[in-house]
Amino acid sequence: MNNPDVKKKFSWKSFTSIGLFYSGFIITVTGIVLYLTPTGRVAYWINWKLLGLTKTDWQAVHTIFSIVFLIFSVFHLFTFNWRLFLSYLKQKTKSGMKKRELLYSTILTVVLYIGVIYYVPPFNYIMDFGDYLTDSWETDETAPPVPHAELLTLTELAQELDSVPVNRIIQKLDNAGIKFNDTDKQTLKEIAEENNKTPMEIYDIIAEKKTGYSPMQGSGLGRKSLEKFASEYDKDVNELLKILEENGIKASEDQTLREIAAENDKTPYDIYELIK
Repeated sequence: MNNPDVKKKFSWKSFTSIGLFYSGFIITVTGIVLYLTPTGRVAYWINWKLLGLTKTDWQAVHTIFSIVFLIFSVFHLFTFNWRLFLSYLKQKTKSGMKKRELLYSTILTVVLYIGVIYYVPPFNYIMDFGDYLTDSWETDETAPPVPHAELLTLTELAQELDSVPVNRIIQKLDNAGIKFNDTDKQTLKEIAEENNKTPMEIYDIIAEKKTGYSPMQGSGLGRKSLEKFASEYDKDVNELLKILEENGIKASEDQTLREIAAENDKTPYDIYELIK
């Protein structure tokens, strides 16, 4: 007669098998999710989430449970099935290993490996489809001005925008009720988290995207010399110098738009508006 008070012995085999199932299921789900997620520059910019988890969270879960799955697999083989595994190998060795099956299995593994590495059909179709899905998240509205702009400080962002100096950024954020501490240290991501917004929403306030797109925003025009600007836009550099002089702006053809703006107490966008 069984005594209900006697605790059953803990089954490590059952524990390992269940752990293998759970971890295998989780890495399958996270693998599918990561196959579909937007690229990092978009995911972090719009603060993409699925089931409350960011892309970083999904990557962390996938990595940790992949390691857990590996540990359970090794534990399951060497603790519970090692003797059976060795016995199987000995039996096959004595009876003669089926060379055809071994050869085909090896060839299949090598073909899969080479196919993935050298990006040949049909493996490239799978990867290309994944790229298509991840790229489909990126639009003119969701694309950051520069890759990983969420990691820029307000000072660094001002340098990238060209058209908006730091003091104007501060004024815009203050007017919008956005809290921030340090323009040289605090990143857009940190400011967004502090104000329960996405980095994209903070940027939209700064760049005033609702009023229309400025060709200076994130374009790098401020870093171009006046001579290079004239060449790229099919203009006469001497004519541009004349226009600037007529507007009381001192400049030379080898100066960048940003340098000209700084020397004349203007923004690069002000200079661009005169010579465009």
